[in-house]
Formats: sequence, C-alpha cells, structure tokens
Amino acid sequence: MTQGKDIAPGDEATRTEIQAVWGGALQGGILPAKRSDSVLIFSDPSRGEQYGYYDGWLPDDGDGPVYEYTGQGQIGDQEMLRGNKAIREYQADGTTLRVFVASRRRRQGPQVFKYLGEFELDEAEPVYERLVHDATDRERVVFMFRLRPKAGTVVDEAYALPPASRTEITQWAPLGEIGRFRGKHARPQGSRRIAPERNLNTRTTRSASEAVTVRRLEAELCARFEKFLADKNHDVCRFEIRVKGEPGIMRTDTCDETDRVLYEAKGDASRGRVREAIGQLADYRRHLLPKRERCAVLLPNRPTPDVENLIDTSGLALVYEENGEFIGWPVSGS
Repeated sequence: MTQGKDIAPGDEATRTEIQAVWGGALQGGILPAKRSDSVLIFSDPSRGEQYGYYDGWLPDDGDGPVYEYTGQGQIGDQEMLRGNKAIREYQADGTTLRVFVASRRRRQGPQVFKYLGEFELDEAEPVYERLVHDATDRERVVFMFRLRPKAGTVVDEAYALPPASRTEITQWAPLGEIGRFRGKHARPQGSRRIAPERNLNTRTTRSASEAVTVRRLEAELCARFEKFLADKNHDVCRFEIRVKGEPGIMRTDTCDETDRVLYEAKGDASRGRVREAIGQLADYRRHLLPKRERCAVLLPNRPTPDVENLIDTSGLALVYEENGEFIGWPVSGS
C-alpha cells in the first residue's frame, strides 16, 4: 500500500491509486498518461502464458539487465499503433516509461501492481518481432520491447523470465520483417523460418557502452553479409532458442539456408571474440533441425594466424571481410 500520493519503486498499488498519481485509464496494458507525460506499462506474466508469450527479466547480457515486454494486442498480428507506438516513440514525445508488474502476493480486493520504476528502450535493439501461437494455436506476430532500467529501478528476480518447460525453436526478426517472409518457404522439421536482423537505433542521451557498440558492429557486419548472400540468391534466416529448464533466450546470427551454413558474427577479430563465437556455434548447432553440419565464424577482418588456426582446428570455417568482399565464401563441405 502506498503512503498518500507517493509511489516509489518497490511500492505496491492498485490501478486506482496509480491513476491518482500519474493519470491514465484504469484498464489496458499500455496507457499513455498525458497528465504526467508518462507511458504506464502494466505486465502480468501469468496472463500472458495463454497467449503464447512471457514477459520478464532476462539474464544480464553484458550491458545490464533487460526486461522484455510483449506489445499490445491479443488477437492477430500486433500493429505499431496506440500503446505500442507510445512506447516506440516515447523519447520523441518527451514521455517517461514506467513499468508495473502484477503482485505475486494474494489478497482480496482490486488487483495490485508493484512499481518497478522508470525504464528506457535498449539502444542497440529497442524492439523486435517474435512469431508466437495464441490461445487457439494460431500463429501471430507480436512486438517484444527491450526495456532497460534507469537509476533507482527495482530489479526483482521474482519477475525473471520463467524457465522454459521444453526446448523451443521459434522465429524472431527486426521490426516489420517477419511479415515479408511468412509463408514464403516450407518450414524445415523442428524449426521455423525467420528474417535477418537489421540494426534499429533509437535516440538516446546516454553514451554507448562497450556492449552496445559491439552489438552494433556485429549487426552492421551481419547486414552487409546478408545483403551479399541475398545478391547471390541465397535464402537467409535466424533462430531463437529457449532451452528446457533455463530462463534465457539464445538468438543466432545469420543462417544461410541455401548452403545450410550457420554463421556467428563478431565485431572484431580478437581472440576473445573468436572464442565466444566457437562456443556459441557449438551450443546452437545442437538444437537446430535439420542439423547444420557446417558452421563458420564471420569477422570484419582477417585474424592473426594463430587465431585463424584456432578456428580451423575447432572444425569451423572462417569468413572475413576485405575490401568489400567476403573471403572464405562459399564455405566448403565438412
């Protein structure tokens, strides 16, 4: 219960009490509140399960925690309108994103929400699309907003993304991309097809962290390579993997479906980044069906001879960019 009209991060309050402080409507998941220049975001993970998605904190990705929140719209493909648009354009509108999560405590009376605090969209990837199944098992596209906590926000492990009940491989794509690819091809057994990523920047007042810079460099390299593959009439896709018993989400980089080659891109050719790529490819390939027998490390330039030997002795191919060309492509059979 709040004291007076103050609601601080960590406090619990009813919608009526929240409305008294910031305004907005009493119903809905995303509520623009003009009186306080806020966008009020209400999350109830227990209700989302019936629509085939989950909200919650993901494990730290190197740039701090991130809360993934599913956009507005329970029937059919979601559209970037109303509440979804209010989140996407919050900076241009000069509003503040405030997140409330349904309380886990049982009590009589109106539903109670815990105020987590103020958030901002992730710099490198503010929103992407995911293909999910609704309560009637129909496929639809939903928006996944990646929300980063600002100073003073409560990062409560009680609201972490729950562990997957089974290993799932699904689709993800940048904003507006899944629609272009749905139904274009037959799906391979065990997997669903997705579109390639493109870097989506959002205006921000923060300086980019090292993790954000790395993700941008990798996204830009992938975009150049995917255009190269498309120009060769190769089919490109990406996969999202949730592993049974684990809360995290793994997302692959480029997969050349024409040659069945899975690539992991890195923003530089250092030993540390290449080691990461080797481990990621070993992890991803175990879950993808049909199995990708050939995997390759994608780099923006040629690594040192010893790092190149590391890739070779790991049973992987190397593709790197040089003067606008990709050396090492096409990848030969194993």
